[in-house]
Amino acid sequence: MKKVEKTQTEHVLILMKVVAWIAFFSFVVAAGVLLFSYFSSVWNPESAKNIHEGLNLYQLRQENFNLYSVLMASQFVTSIIKAIVWWMVVKLITKIKLTNPFASEVAFKLERISYLLFAVWVFAVTTGGFIAWLGEKAGNLNDSWNHGQYLFMAGLVFIISQIFKRGVELQNENDLTV
Repeated sequence: MKKVEKTQTEHVLILMKVVAWIAFFSFVVAAGVLLFSYFSSVWNPESAKNIHEGLNLYQLRQENFNLYSVLMASQFVTSIIKAIVWWMVVKLITKIKLTNPFASEVAFKLERISYLLFAVWVFAVTTGGFIAWLGEKAGNLNDSWNHGQYLFMAGLVFIISQIFKRGVELQNENDLTV
């Protein structure tokens, strides 16, 4: 039996799949922590002092529970959307075949990932506006997250998806001429 060695690209894809799984699970855990923290704070207001990664929303929870709930829901949804993006990346990496990388399914998945990244950006900007509107009600809350990175990634992934689409077209034309 002949042992086939993996190429450097195959090793990189395996590594990227592991990284994608880790990112997926980290955002799922973050969403779970936010959900658990929210329901914990419903019955025990003191738990709003340390929601997630040192986030203290106790003052907001005491002053306006509805605004507190909206903010927690937006944080939860943002984490879920990010987890979905990474789940789609895992599925994409699974679908890539190095013998024929320009497949229409890969191009389609890349395009969907770009749209979802754009949705993350829109949602993050909206949440940032909400946080700014809350102002002093939230206490020591600030929106220090850089929203532009998701817009940049969405554009970049969209461009790559268009390149893949063109690669599929060229590949199909070549198949027809042979």
